[in-house]
Amino acid sequence: MTTDIFTTDDASGFELDPRPARVLVFGSHLAVGSVGLNAGLPVYDEARIRCAAIPTIVLSNLPHYRSVQAIDVSAEWITASLRDLTAAGLLANIDVVAVGYLAAPEQAYAIAAWYRGLDEPARPPLILDPTFGDADVGFYTDPAVAPALRDSLVPLAAVLTPNPFELAHLTADGGEVRPVDASDPDAVARRARDLPSADDADVVVTGVHPADGQIANVIVRADALEVVAGPEIPTSAKGLGDTFTAALVVALLNGAPLAEAVDAAGARVRRAIAGGQGGTRG
Repeated sequence: MTTDIFTTDDASGFELDPRPARVLVFGSHLAVGSVGLNAGLPVYDEARIRCAAIPTIVLSNLPHYRSVQAIDVSAEWITASLRDLTAAGLLANIDVVAVGYLAAPEQAYAIAAWYRGLDEPARPPLILDPTFGDADVGFYTDPAVAPALRDSLVPLAAVLTPNPFELAHLTADGGEVRPVDASDPDAVARRARDLPSADDADVVVTGVHPADGQIANVIVRADALEVVAGPEIPTSAKGLGDTFTAALVVALLNGAPLAEAVDAAGARVRRAIAGGQGGTRG
């Protein structure tokens, strides 16, 4: 839908915030809730990083409540919005593309088609958080999103941040899903190397439990792995992966090496959990 109320070739003077967007982020949007864009955008705002945020679904609240209202966002709307933003010059300064929750496989193909169409030498890195499920609740989107991500966006990503459930489905062999042993970093690394990702991609597997009372993020490269662990804070809250990935992007944009960025992102998640339990947000 377009409007003809008032148009101009350069509407930048109407922007209250003239800063260019540095991150293009895709994810769910809730009227009230702390997942998806609702979880990630405050992290970027805290770091004074402006984002272009494209919703992939609009919800009234978390679907775990008794009722929820949802507005589906079509792949065609996403494609048209990317075209509008590009034409207006609003994506000219993007340093990172961050993809989170997708509601339908067509969205994955649409984003991949747009990304592949960018000028490759100047193409910003794509950070993919394949947000489609977790071990405690199973899938929370269309299960067909998993193979769509594997076929379209996983090979394009510079950094991927799956949890063990998501890693298992992204590495399904002929449709057979083999669980990932989330207590064994070496087993996690072996499975991560089965992803159809680029040879130089970094995989950060979140939610690994190498020891009691610890939660770790396992950084997997072609020939090495690194375990970045911290104390586990028991919580049933959702949106931790969205917070983690946003904090990871912020740290990387600030020039941190990957392991340092992963550590900072883990610390940011722990602060978010403490804040949600009545503590003070950092």
